[in-house]
Amino acid sequence: MQIRFLGATRTTTGSMYLFEINGNRLLLECGLFQGKREESMERNRKFPFDPKQIDAVVLSHAHIDHCGNLPNLCRQGFEGNIYCTFATRDLAAIMLEDSAQIQRDDAAFISKKRAKHGLPPVEPLTRIWMLKRPSANLLALITIAPSPCLMV
Repeated sequence: MQIRFLGATRTTTGSMYLFEINGNRLLLECGLFQGKREESMERNRKFPFDPKQIDAVVLSHAHIDHCGNLPNLCRQGFEGNIYCTFATRDLAAIMLEDSAQIQRDDAAFISKKRAKHGLPPVEPLTRIWMLKRPSANLLALITIAPSPCLMV
């Protein structure tokens, strides 16, 4: 088994740990990094691995710094299951939609400032439609773990 610490290293946000076990790749958490704007944009838009190569994701809970980058992971090709409890799934649905709205408002603010300098607008990392459209329904990927303690 190999474990790579990809987020929340020397910081407290953006939790992400990649486990490679017997040829399988399991991502524990897929958190949104929160920090200075430029660093956040860079770290959240680019994964240090190919999302298409991840077999499954496990979420311990629904805080944005643990699940907030799931829409981006799916947008970049992840198609596996996401394992969590009922409570985590229900809260993540609310948290991700709220986060998408905040990102939209922040992108609008930044774009307004950029327009004053003749620069193109920025896109939010997540849009609400990304969470709801059938072809990329993030919540459809979520599989409920049989108990609050995920047994492997």
